[in-house]
Amino acid sequence: MKFRRDARRGSLETNRKFIYLVGLLLVLFILGNKVYQGEKYASDTRKEASKPEVSEPEVSICSGEGSFSPPSDIIIDYEKIRKMDKSPLKRVKPYTIKAYEKYMLDDAGNEHYTFLNYISATYGDCRHFTDIGTRYVASSLAAGSNFKTPIWTFDLPTSVERKEAFRGRGEEEWKKVVQSEGVQIKFHNVDLMKVSDEKLKFYLGTWFVMLDTFHEPDTVPFEREFFQRMIDIGFKGVLALDDIHLNSEMKKWWKELQNGAEKGGYKTYDITEIGHSTGTGLVDFSGKVTIKK
Repeated sequence: MKFRRDARRGSLETNRKFIYLVGLLLVLFILGNKVYQGEKYASDTRKEASKPEVSEPEVSICSGEGSFSPPSDIIIDYEKIRKMDKSPLKRVKPYTIKAYEKYMLDDAGNEHYTFLNYISATYGDCRHFTDIGTRYVASSLAAGSNFKTPIWTFDLPTSVERKEAFRGRGEEEWKKVVQSEGVQIKFHNVDLMKVSDEKLKFYLGTWFVMLDTFHEPDTVPFEREFFQRMIDIGFKGVLALDDIHLNSEMKKWWKELQNGAEKGGYKTYDITEIGHSTGTGLVDFSGKVTIKK
């Protein structure tokens, strides 16, 4: 019996030693794995740190940005405008509201979108066009339909009308889709009457500006005051005005602009025949516009 008890004790002792050894090996394995992972992390970190820093690609800046001077003499050729190919406008019309698609394809003299496409396709360069009065983005799309000229469009900080043109998309998604078509539109929600002269000169630092906003230059005198600011900062490009015959206030203001042309150093042209039926006018500060009927 004593032998058996001693044998059992020996067997238990052997088991304890075995379990101890296995536990020790397990601990050593875990510690070794942690050391390995730590060394691997440090090695990977050193490798990552040694990689050359990759900077974001630089955005190319148009060399002409900031210049008010048109790229050449600007000929408003009525016949060419009436015969403009509508396919660029067909390509961009899905990105305004549904109700405006038919207007974008309407003839020159009914709507002004063909005229904007003509200006863009014939004279647009890498400089941005400024569109004041975003609303449903239709004018911006037409002005950008040469698929080359960037459009900076402006509306008040409280304006949300453009969201209807997104047709259920978010703004960033809409912009990506439009950019994939080749049209670059940048939205600015800012009160242009409150920005500094320096900032305004930056926003208008191009040769073509479209103004289509309140249409009440007496009651809500934005157009009148903005026009004076353009003169004050020395704008020397071409300003397009929409709806100059829309109502009595616009008719009165347009007449004032015509009467003040010599003193203001600009020329005015009523181009309603190939613009919008409610009136389209050009104010030429550059002296480079010619009308060809």
